[in-house]
Amino acid sequence: MELTNIHIGLCEGRHEIKTNEGDPVDSYIFGVVDNPMDFMGHFQKAKDFFTDLVDTHAPYDVFLYVTGLTTLLTASLHAASKAGVASLILMHYDRESGKYVPQDISPLL
Repeated sequence: MELTNIHIGLCEGRHEIKTNEGDPVDSYIFGVVDNPMDFMGHFQKAKDFFTDLVDTHAPYDVFLYVTGLTTLLTASLHAASKAGVASLILMHYDRESGKYVPQDISPLL
């Protein structure tokens, strides 16, 4: 089975996100967040997102574009681990190059 790359953003509407190849990222875990401190609610939303992803896409590499709130990232990392995501690469924006730099955290899941 061929490996699939899945590109998702953490939080919609904070920044326009394009992959390093110039393709728009149009799938997000979170939309507008009213309460950044709803830790359990954020975890459950991210867990539902990743559980659905695991159930419908395999094998895959998930590229998560990190923009947004730290509380959302923390919830998403924990949720990805609980949902059984096997390959998670965080994409961090580098202002100097205008590109995203990958951080493979798969060994930590």
